[in-house]
Formats: sequence, structure tokens, C-alpha cells
Amino acid sequence: MKIHKELLELRQKEKRITSEILNKLQEMEDHREYLGMGYNSLFDYLVRGLHYSEATAYQRQACVRLAKEVPEIKQKIDQGSLSLTAVTTAFKHLRTKPVDEKRQVLKSLENKSSREVKKMFLEPMTPLKIQKTEYADKVLLRLELTHEQNQKLEKLKALKSHKHNIESLLVNLIEKELKSYESNQIKSSKINEVSAFKGTRPRNPRQISKRLRNDVFRDASFKCQHPGCNSNHFLQIDHIIPVRQGGDQRRSNLQVLCANHNRLKG
Repeated sequence: MKIHKELLELRQKEKRITSEILNKLQEMEDHREYLGMGYNSLFDYLVRGLHYSEATAYQRQACVRLAKEVPEIKQKIDQGSLSLTAVTTAFKHLRTKPVDEKRQVLKSLENKSSREVKKMFLEPMTPLKIQKTEYADKVLLRLELTHEQNQKLEKLKALKSHKHNIESLLVNLIEKELKSYESNQIKSSKINEVSAFKGTRPRNPRQISKRLRNDVFRDASFKCQHPGCNSNHFLQIDHIIPVRQGGDQRRSNLQVLCANHNRLKG
């Protein structure tokens, strides 16, 4: 308990120091003193002059620039109601917004985790709009795309122009997806038949395909999924139910943990 109390005190000091650093960086930015020292920007000064990592330097720079318009965020960072990660995430999306909107959004981010903050800024994917009319001898589809979706389609059409026009391209994509699905179904069926015959699992539960591994990392936003931890260093794939207790490599049984939390789990 003594160590815990000492760490809590140090944590409060750490917050105050962070606030003081932001104030000094604000002065450095206002007077552009870094230019006379040979650095071409505040970011350059943070990385080469103060030896921050690029990610941490970007955080500090974002906070300084946003605090120039909404100065009260420095106090909230000091108090712990706003995290540097929350401010940085907001900065990316609020650069062109009016000050009142920035202040309102930052207020809504208080006391939220990094994961919750990122979810607030996720832009929903615009669904395709398709109208279908069926006739005796054919089916008519009317496809409505956003400009961005159409640009992607045009790019793909250009890349495939030596083999396809727009009509054959769409047909080819449909047939390709169907063949891929049917092939996977056949493989899965054969593996299950062999497994049932042998009375064993389809494969070593510790073996995880590269595709599945990448899928797990993407879903975790390349961060540790242990509650309260958002580390993006030394990440490992972990079996939620350990293999020794019967866990396998199904997607629902996999998560991302940093090395320290993986060791802690045992």
C-alpha cells in the first residue's frame, strides 16, 4: 500500500510536470525560438532537440496548438480529466472547426478512455445503394456510389483495363469471391472429415495463420487489449482460454496483449 500511495503522489506530480512542459512549449511555439536553434518546426525541436519519439512529439505539438485556441485543456490535462491521447485524436479531426465546436467536442471527451475517444471519431462507411428490378429474362441493377467509391472503382477498372471493361470486371469479382468461398468450404469440410476420422483437432491450436494474426491485430487497433492498457509495443497474440485448458485458435479465442500483460496472465 505504501508503494501504491507513493506512486499516486508521483502520478500527480507527473501530470503537473506535463502541464508545465506544455506551457513552456507554448512559449517556444509563440516566439518560435526553435528556429534560431536550427530546428525547422516545433515538431522537429521536440524530436531532435528534446529527444521525444515521433508519436510523443506529435502528441505534445497537437496539445500546444489546440491549447492556443482552447487554453483550459491544459488544466484538464493537469487534473487528468483529459488525456494527451484524447486531445491528439481530437486535434486530427477538429483542425478546421470553429473554436466553439472544438470546446464542445473536447468537453465530451473528458474522462473517456482512448478506445472510447477513437470510436467517437470513426466515420461510418457509406453503404452502397442498389435498386433491383427483376424481369422475365434479366435483372436490372441500379448502383449508386459516392464520389470516393466511384474513384476507387475507376482506379480498379484502369488497373484491369487490359482484361476487363466495367461489366466484365464486376462479373469477374463476383465469380472470384464465389470460387474463393467454395474452395474454403471444401477445404474446411475435408479437414473436418479427417479430424473426425482421426479423433483429433484439425491442427495445432498454437499455429495461427498470418491472415488471422493480421485480422486480430487490426481489430485491436494494434494495441494491447488488457483493460486499461493501450500499449503498442511488444505485442503478442494471446489465447483467451489457454491451450493447456482446451483453448484453440478460433478468432473468438484470440486477443492482443503486450509482452508484460501476457507474462502476467501466465
